Order: sequence, then C-alpha cells, then structure tokens
Amino acid sequence: MPIPVQVAPVWNLIHDETVEVHAYWKLFNQLFVASQDQFELLNRSAGFCFHAIEDAISTDIQLTLSKLSDPAQSGANENATVGYLLDEIQRLRGPSPIDELKHLCGTFTTSCQPIRARRNKMIAHADRAIALRTAAPPPDATVGQVNGALLALRDFMNAVAICLDEPPTAYEHFIMRGEGGDDLVSLLRMAERYQVLQTEGTIPWSDLP
Repeated sequence: MPIPVQVAPVWNLIHDETVEVHAYWKLFNQLFVASQDQFELLNRSAGFCFHAIEDAISTDIQLTLSKLSDPAQSGANENATVGYLLDEIQRLRGPSPIDELKHLCGTFTTSCQPIRARRNKMIAHADRAIALRTAAPPPDATVGQVNGALLALRDFMNAVAICLDEPPTAYEHFIMRGEGGDDLVSLLRMAERYQVLQTEGTIPWSDLP
C-alpha cells in the first residue's frame, strides 16, 4: 500500500535526514569517540584538519536534531519536523496509534532540549552575554544525550513507518562499505608505518610518487 500522497513528501524528507544523522553520528564515533591511541594518531597525522572535521560533524548533528525537534509551526511558517509529520498522520483520520505516536514524539522533543539550548544560544545564534563571556554557556551535548535523542528519533520514525505499512529501518546500523572512519584510521596507521619503514631505510624515500 503506497504512502498517502499528503504524507509522502514530509515522510521521505525526515526519513532521509534520520538516515543521514545516524550515518554522521556513526562516523563521528568511529573517528573521535575511540581510544587515546587513535586520538593521538589523528593529531599526529593532521591535527587541525581533524579538529575542523570533528567540529563540523558535531555541529551538523546538533543542528539536525534541533531542527527535527522544532515545533510544527513557528508563527505563520510551517516547519518540516517530526511534529509536522505527526500532524499529517493525524489528518489522515485512519486507524493509527495516535497516543503512542504523540508520546514518542514528545520523548524525542524532550531528549533534544539540551541540544536545542546550545543550538539556540551558540550554534545558530550568538547570545550576546555568552558571546561576550558575561554568562555561562549551555554545556556541550554529551555522547549519552545524542545517543538518547537518536534512539527516541528512530523509535518515533519506525512507529510511523508501521502506521504507514512501511517496514522499519535499522537506522543505527548504517553501512559505509569501506568508506567510513574505521577505514580512514586504518589507512593512517598504514601511512605512519610506511614512514617508519622509510626512516629505517627499509623503503627508499624515492618510493613515493
């Protein structure tokens, strides 16, 4: 049974963003939530570059979770959020577990509150007192908070999928097929070992193209 035409556009959009934010979080964990040894490897290889990548991925994840948990409407403007998707499901007037969906949507929104506070004060906007360091900034989002928000998001999305007769998605098991952070770290370790062998004279310096 196809997804109703009035729901399909916002469902497809939020589904794609849910896939992407899980993929970015998996990449972030592979690169930056690992061992001290790996942290030092990244710093030795290209410290500033990886700092910029860490900041960019972290910012993108926080912005995505924040905007998905925004209200369905801000003033006269409608927002493509999980709340808007819930409203579209309710307008179908068919048999759907609305109370459960409302609970799951509320859980997601609540789980994003610490992330949204930082988005509102520091990432998307520059609160004057915080920017001038006359007030304390909101704390950084923790790994646990992001994990909790993502869990709540996929619980909501999979409940909506079932309501729409769609199969659930294992968002948390995004497969990178040789293009993820683990693969990059492996290449960096090989390159560092290559440098050691060159220093020892095992491989000539002229070997590089």
